[in-house]
Amino acid sequence: MEEKILEKLKSRYSCRSFSKEKIEDKTLDQILDVGLAAASGGNLQPFSIIKVRNQDKKNKIKELCRQGFIAEADTLLIFVLDYHRLLKWAEVEVAPFGRHNSFVDFIIALEDVMCVAQSIEIAATILNIGSVYIGTVNYVYDELKELLKLPKMTIPVLMTSLGKPDTTDKNKHLKGHLSKKLSEDVIVHEESYKKLTDKEVKEKIVADKYDNWKLELAGEVLDKYKDELFGIAKEVNGEEWAKKVVEKIDNQKGINRAQFRLGHHYNPIKLRELNKKIFDFYKKQGFNFWTVDDE
Repeated sequence: MEEKILEKLKSRYSCRSFSKEKIEDKTLDQILDVGLAAASGGNLQPFSIIKVRNQDKKNKIKELCRQGFIAEADTLLIFVLDYHRLLKWAEVEVAPFGRHNSFVDFIIALEDVMCVAQSIEIAATILNIGSVYIGTVNYVYDELKELLKLPKMTIPVLMTSLGKPDTTDKNKHLKGHLSKKLSEDVIVHEESYKKLTDKEVKEKIVADKYDNWKLELAGEVLDKYKDELFGIAKEVNGEEWAKKVVEKIDNQKGINRAQFRLGHHYNPIKLRELNKKIFDFYKKQGFNFWTVDDE
């Protein structure tokens, strides 16, 4: 039995195609119960989970997060970092409260959110319920605050879509390179950190994980990607590195997986531009952990 469960967990993938079959209430409760038993610093559980099954609301969240499959999922779970409940507890019991001023406490709270979210994903996988994490909730804080009626001292940090997988889906990318993982000897370090050599990167990441993936390009499309990645690399790494990026693109007549993911898909300039929006929202919600006391 244990071996079968472990094999099932090792074969999990991010499910982006759901059938119309509903998740039974009992099954969903079992999944949530596993999540609520997750580890938590001091057992304070500084999180809440907003369960959304209403179709109109799922449609609105789909529009906000711009991923169509969200509306097809049976259930959306929005994981909220929740100091509002802790503050209320402190007020009722007349206790001091200052967790919103501590960055290390914020990090621990995020860890707690991930513990409950991952426990829920594991339970869902065991019970044959498909799931996929959605990180773009971090782009639409204000909209979700209004839609979900979130009070101060709360931050939506993660969402997962749950549903029964569409077994008729022939889309092979679901279990292709996106579900292939790095080998244990790359991730697990014995006793201390071991840096990868260039050769090991080529073998373990480029070849083993991504199968030497390359998006072959030509003409105007190739030039467009070259211009885009040159501009990005120049701003974040300097002009000399930007020239090397373009040279690499020319030599391989396209872009590789690292260039696609780290430059084009997850554009570091656009992500950096979100910093002010994110910190402004945190401030509005009552967080103040970036203040450093003078020595």
